[in-house]
Amino acid sequence: MRLCIVTDEISQDLTHALDVCEDEGVSTVELRAVEGANIVSHDDDSLEKIKAVIDGRGFRVGGIASPFLKCHISGDGDPQGATHFAAPASREEQWGILERSFEVAHLFGAPLVRTFSFWRVPHPEDVRDELAGVIAEAAERTGVAGLTLGIENEHACNLATGAETRWVLDRVSSPALGVIWDPGNEAVMDSEPFPSGYEQVRDRMVHVHLKDADQNGNWTKMGTGIIDYPGQFRALAEDGYEGLLSLETHYETPDGGAEKATRESLAVIRELCEEAGIRLQD
Repeated sequence: MRLCIVTDEISQDLTHALDVCEDEGVSTVELRAVEGANIVSHDDDSLEKIKAVIDGRGFRVGGIASPFLKCHISGDGDPQGATHFAAPASREEQWGILERSFEVAHLFGAPLVRTFSFWRVPHPEDVRDELAGVIAEAAERTGVAGLTLGIENEHACNLATGAETRWVLDRVSSPALGVIWDPGNEAVMDSEPFPSGYEQVRDRMVHVHLKDADQNGNWTKMGTGIIDYPGQFRALAEDGYEGLLSLETHYETPDGGAEKATRESLAVIRELCEEAGIRLQD
């Protein structure tokens, strides 16, 4: 396993974010937003400049955090959750976003692109068949592109828990489709991410997001919330997971903001990994 950081959880200033990553000994990053725009919204010239900075510093890109399917499944409307600087886009525009994410992934040498599952409707089970069809097509396109598509369980979308995500996994067997497992997103659904949620997706995981939440649904320092992260890390080790552990901090400290929050959560992650017998790679 290797540590990874979503850069804009530190700063929209990529140079500053990379400074922090370098100081913390993290050499792999996940790209979501840079300079106030989602990575897939940057034009080619801007992407080349970003790539030059990353390559010049010796960083690897572990994933492209595309906003694909973070939209309404029918009709238009305002976002129902965080968009992290993604430009508003209709359902009809989603395939263009996916194809652009392939181009960006290839440019940065990233093996993984992300998908969501449309903004959550009152009864998610009512749209599962339609959603599974869209995910199946997306996985087919991703496989042709030589990449992996990761479904992130997202509390603001229709697949928020491990159990909900399992329903789609059982209907889309493509080897190009896996799960971006996010225990924090299940936790704020008042559901149990570990062991219950994890049991549902452990066989299809391709990436892990790390953040923690308290009993009121507020994001907090890793290891201080309601998620059984000691158990989660032990299970990852026992299951032989060899992917990235990507910190998506999501909270700020009063005296140091997002940077200090990231640094203190990284320290906890390292402690938990050591206790679980996880040997982190550079």
